[in-house]
Amino acid sequence: MKPLNIRHKITGILILYFLVALIAIGSTLFVSWKLEGGAAAINDAGSERMRSYYIAFLLAQQIQKPTSKLQQTIQDEIMQFEKVLADLERGDSHRPLSLPKNDDVRAQMNLLQHAWVTDLKPRTSQILNTTQLVEQELLLEEYRPIVEKYVLAVNDLVLMVEDSNARATTLLRSLQIGLVSLAFIGTVLLVHLFSMMVVRPVTRLREGLQRMGKGDFDVRLPVASQDELGELAAGFNRMASDLQDIYTTLEQRVEEKTKSVEVKNKELAALDKEMAVFEERNLLAQELHDSIAQSLAYLNIQVQLLHEDLQKSNTVTALQGLEQIREGVQESYDDVRELLVHFRTRIGNANIETAMRSALDKFEGQTSIRTSFECSGTAPELSPEHVLQIMHIVHESLSNVRKHAKANQVKVNLLCDETCALSIQDNGIGFNAARDASDTHVGLHIMRERAHKIGAVLYITSAHGKGTRVFLELNTLNSNQNNTENMQ
Repeated sequence: MKPLNIRHKITGILILYFLVALIAIGSTLFVSWKLEGGAAAINDAGSERMRSYYIAFLLAQQIQKPTSKLQQTIQDEIMQFEKVLADLERGDSHRPLSLPKNDDVRAQMNLLQHAWVTDLKPRTSQILNTTQLVEQELLLEEYRPIVEKYVLAVNDLVLMVEDSNARATTLLRSLQIGLVSLAFIGTVLLVHLFSMMVVRPVTRLREGLQRMGKGDFDVRLPVASQDELGELAAGFNRMASDLQDIYTTLEQRVEEKTKSVEVKNKELAALDKEMAVFEERNLLAQELHDSIAQSLAYLNIQVQLLHEDLQKSNTVTALQGLEQIREGVQESYDDVRELLVHFRTRIGNANIETAMRSALDKFEGQTSIRTSFECSGTAPELSPEHVLQIMHIVHESLSNVRKHAKANQVKVNLLCDETCALSIQDNGIGFNAARDASDTHVGLHIMRERAHKIGAVLYITSAHGKGTRVFLELNTLNSNQNNTENMQ
């Protein structure tokens, strides 16, 4: 047998409740109809009592003063009496009028009908048809106690009907109380049934969805019925099981991908380190080529000249050449020491102002060239990488001053606002910036590479006899943003 769906269940319950209520209401309507019919019967029976006395009164009037009109009135009353008596016996659904379906009532009604037909009506006709006044009066005297007896019988019928109506009224009140109780109990039962059949499963489904939304894929719903809600609960359980399997698989995949990413990160970190080492080696090679290689080439030439002078026994020239070789070796030594210091530079903090003051103090102590430093504004908090590259540029500029500028004073200015502007100005001999500052000059090329690496712009201005100025401009806003992203 196919299980009922939720719509059929609800429809069946409502139809059953409707039928029970319909039966109860129909019962009350039937009892009310009986009460109304009984009330009409009591009214008509009461009118029969009055009409019995009225006919007796009219007969007395006819005996004393007989008239055709009065006789016609008596006949009309007799006809009305019989009509009401017949209506009481058979009932009238249109009024409504009906006697209780009771054996005693039916027997009393038959008694009244029989007494009228066999006794009262013949006596009435006999009185009207007798012409002798004395005989009429004698018949009227005999008629009166029979009428009173008949009225008592009618009164007994009325009492029977009233008693039946009282019982019907009690039954009606009981039915009404039962109907109210049925309405209350039925409402409670309907609420309970709907709660069990609809509200509770939907509530469990909502709670299950909420738990699943919080990541609890172990949730399962009880399948308590074979209707649509039961199918929905079973479908929810299948979905939760599938999602749990998918989630477990995803966790495994994420874990595998995480391990793979960790391995890739380690490989990338190693490559970054190799790249950093390669870049530093490249810069070192470039600076070695720019300074040491040139010095060695110069020394090689001087040694050849010294060898020729010694072969020619040219002592004075040989001593001069030897002095030049000594100066070249000393200069090469200074270049190597400066280069080592330059590549060993490590910035312990990001305070650019402190790092510059320290570099200038060392430079002034090593070369006896006077230095001055001015800082305007608040020095920005730069990353160690930015400070390191800026200090490399400062060291390279000071090295060029020491080797080429023949200056006795260096001024360094740092202006900090939305941009960080660094100026290194010497009072040396200068050079042709348009020709000698091209990309073929390795030292200046390295300085530009370092500036580009931190997002800065490097400008070099110089002229013969007017010194040289190195100007570095860095956007501190972009620098701080990049620093924040690297920290994240």
